Amino acid sequence: MKNEKSEQLYEFILKEAPVMTEEWLKTRTEEGSLYSKHASEETEKKLKEQNTAFIQTIAATLVTLSDKVEDHLKKWSVDIARDRAVHEVPLYEIIGQFKVFRHIFCSRIETFTQQTELEVTLKDVCDWNQHFHATFDDMIARLSEEYDRVTINQLNAQREMIQELSAPVIPVSKEIGILPLIGEIDTYRAKIILESVLEQASRLRLTHLFIDISGVPVVDTMVAYQLFKVVDSAKLLGIETIISGIRPEIAQTVVKLGIDFSKVNTEHSLAKALEKRGFRIFEEQQQEAT
Repeated sequence: MKNEKSEQLYEFILKEAPVMTEEWLKTRTEEGSLYSKHASEETEKKLKEQNTAFIQTIAATLVTLSDKVEDHLKKWSVDIARDRAVHEVPLYEIIGQFKVFRHIFCSRIETFTQQTELEVTLKDVCDWNQHFHATFDDMIARLSEEYDRVTINQLNAQREMIQELSAPVIPVSKEIGILPLIGEIDTYRAKIILESVLEQASRLRLTHLFIDISGVPVVDTMVAYQLFKVVDSAKLLGIETIISGIRPEIAQTVVKLGIDFSKVNTEHSLAKALEKRGFRIFEEQQQEAT
């Protein structure tokens, strides 16, 4: 697409870049995160720098389609996607800004055709518009793909952290650990508990694992089944598992559901379970306090 008219349009757009950026910033509304008109000076400065780089990168495609320009297109898209994802800017807001700036960009083509002394044909205008629209669409696609990848990675990292917090095995001595379960347990969390607990218990080289369910409001068939799986799997690892905190109402539910706890080591309370196995942490703490 490189010719004298395209080169002059390229120079014109670069010259107009500061005005185009200011025109874009004036479209900001009261609402919005990063794009709010009340954003900090630091944020506004960053937006100006990013928009200037965007204009330069887009305009450069008029005069060259080299690998260097292609790399700039990709780098800009990836950098913006990561920055917006970190700041939790919704993807629809980002694409909305592309829409706003697309109009600003196209208006400069119209201004150029009115001001230039060169003979600009309808075909020239159509070619430029088609070229810029295709480039915009390409950058939106690149940005959306990277934004999706970064967002998924963030969600996975958060999920892993939640999983760890959902089933934390607390070591209270060299070979003894406690797993306090609190809150409702659904199918997904039950699966996570099984996977996470076994990994933690193995890593800590436990010989005894005390699972306290006094903070679990409901124990249904699914929860009981998962507890059995934890007990059986831990046994294969050489870990003795004791379940404590089975409240009267839970015991009644278990009986009604026909769940057999006879082969599972159970205790009324965690303190009693620890005490029966010679672990007197509560008594030692009381003696230290006196």
